[in-house]
Amino acid sequence: MIHIIANPLAGGGRAVPEASSLAREIAGAGLPCHVHVPADRSETRRVAARVAPTGLVIACGGDGTVHDVLQGLMNAGIHAPSLAIWPVGTGNDIARGLMSLEIDRTALIEALIGDRGRLIDVGSVITDEQDEGAAEFFLGVLSCGFDSTVNERANAMPSIVGRARYLIGVARELPTYRPRWFSIDSDGADKSMAAMVLAIGNGPAYGSGMYVCPGALSDDGVFDVTVVTNTPKRTFVSVLPKVYTGRHIEHESVVSWQAVSLRIDAPDSVVYADGERIGRLPAKVNLCPARLNFVSPPPPLAGSTS
Repeated sequence: MIHIIANPLAGGGRAVPEASSLAREIAGAGLPCHVHVPADRSETRRVAARVAPTGLVIACGGDGTVHDVLQGLMNAGIHAPSLAIWPVGTGNDIARGLMSLEIDRTALIEALIGDRGRLIDVGSVITDEQDEGAAEFFLGVLSCGFDSTVNERANAMPSIVGRARYLIGVARELPTYRPRWFSIDSDGADKSMAAMVLAIGNGPAYGSGMYVCPGALSDDGVFDVTVVTNTPKRTFVSVLPKVYTGRHIEHESVVSWQAVSLRIDAPDSVVYADGERIGRLPAKVNLCPARLNFVSPPPPLAGSTS
């Protein structure tokens, strides 16, 4: 059975009609299919957890929808639940790192018929604000520092602002932001430093196409860690546009490495994952290798901006 979980608010209300059209074509191809339209985010998680043992789940919406579906799948009590994505969101950064955003229904249905799944890694994060032992899972980028503070601002803006929310947040936050001292334990090694941004990538992109961890792959068994160090604001501003192509990684103010387990802390800082607020630092971040069966046409090359 194929279950499509559609967010009625995603894509300006396009997700439910898109899910219905997709379901008709899937059924026409001879595959049983059912569309679920949860009332809210908590119901999205419950539905995903309930149906995961019975077949494949297609998340129809944006990054928030995929993130909520992922929580349900990871708490369904099975080792490698199956997920596909029909991207109908504003940023679609999770999908951007896993597949081509130019996907059409025919290609997706062929992947479903051919069971073209591959095992991918899932990130987990636990902060002191979460219930004991209750991890939040992510497929894209976990971040803290300047970008998380910007996210706090951006998420408070009306959805009609769209993709411009992040850039507006940058303009408003930059004049007063100061670097934080990040205590970083990376696989047992001390990587502590003063920084503007700390990003841990299971996927490459966030912020509607900002390739902060351009080489991150979801099936290589490691996180890509990117840190923009304590640098003058004029330098930070000059480096920031390069994140849309991933070229920022070449700048001397940017440090990167790979890891599978980190503990991070910084004063007055919050952590975001997949664009969702997780909680305040400190946080423990771990990679869960090969924990999800992702079904799609062939993925894009690492660092591709397609």
